[in-house]
Amino acid sequence: MNIPKRVRPELRDAKPYLPGKPIAEVQRELGIKRVVKLASNESFLGPSPKALTALRKASKNVWTYPEGASPLLRREAAAELDVRENQVLVGNGSDEIIRLLCETLVGPRDEVVCSQYGFIRFKQQSKMMGAAVVEVPMKDFRHDCAAIAQKVTSKTKMVFVASPNNPTGTFNTRAELTSLLRMLPKDCLLVLDEAYYHYAAGLKDYPESLSEFLPKHKNLIVLRTFSKAYGLAGLRIGLGIAHEELIQWIDRIRMPFNVNLPAQFAARAALKDKAFLRRCVRETAKNRGALAEALEFLGLPCLPSAANFLCVQSPIPGKELFRELLQQGVIVRPLDEYGLHQHVRISVGSYSQNRFLLGALKRVLALAATETGEMVHAV
Repeated sequence: MNIPKRVRPELRDAKPYLPGKPIAEVQRELGIKRVVKLASNESFLGPSPKALTALRKASKNVWTYPEGASPLLRREAAAELDVRENQVLVGNGSDEIIRLLCETLVGPRDEVVCSQYGFIRFKQQSKMMGAAVVEVPMKDFRHDCAAIAQKVTSKTKMVFVASPNNPTGTFNTRAELTSLLRMLPKDCLLVLDEAYYHYAAGLKDYPESLSEFLPKHKNLIVLRTFSKAYGLAGLRIGLGIAHEELIQWIDRIRMPFNVNLPAQFAARAALKDKAFLRRCVRETAKNRGALAEALEFLGLPCLPSAANFLCVQSPIPGKELFRELLQQGVIVRPLDEYGLHQHVRISVGSYSQNRFLLGALKRVLALAATETGEMVHAV
């Protein structure tokens, strides 16, 4: 069998998503005991203790199938988000919901509009369905909503906007998103990815999209996740919130039992632990500010971030900085796949993790300065 000739044409140019390098892999490859991973925007506080307790209890029943549509989690998430239960879809991470959206709505003769530095999964999954991806340049590393609207044609099925955006950390204001929704045709869906919502909620001009936009716009779906502020990245739980008719169509192709039983129970417990969530957001903001200040002092400018990571400009190519930090036991994320060759993305860590990172950066930058004859600030 000639496999390359048999696969769908759309797959021939497809490139797999590159996850952050795992800690265990670095330890094996380099023989380093202490490795700090600041590459995947995981919460340094981990999950709520209540979620862990629920996880342990649920593990006793892993020999049974979970409820297929996650009905209890749907109900409790809907109550928490103040929407109707039939407006909520639970996915195996919001990543699955992005895939389901593309499989439901997008075909080979369609167009999808994304931003230049928008989350790369938007483009990857759209291309997998054979759609033409129209990429719009960002403005000051933010989605240019006016330019996005101008690129929409009769062929455009979906527009993707992440706010806060990964990997830039920037967000779009209430006025910008209001204007975009008004300009979009009624049959063009806006996918508003709010994976980092909890870190941005409450900031001036950051909208409450579920109450402000969703009731007025049938052509909107909002994505949320339990992977970031809730600290459940390893369990893969995401939410899609939209008009019930769209949810029903997506639900037709959702895999049965797509969210495992322990994940459903842990997510339900995490929703109830509001004090832990507030603590996570508060401590992340404090550590993000301190880390940004320290990086700026080292001569590494950061984009303003409303998320739990920083997009950092590097004096050496980002991939080179990534490799050098790896030797020091620190994993960050190079951004070459986004075309940001002089940047890296660094997740906000604990105080200890951030100090370890800064010490490693000091050594790497001092070596680079020696080689180039430039001065580097000491930490």
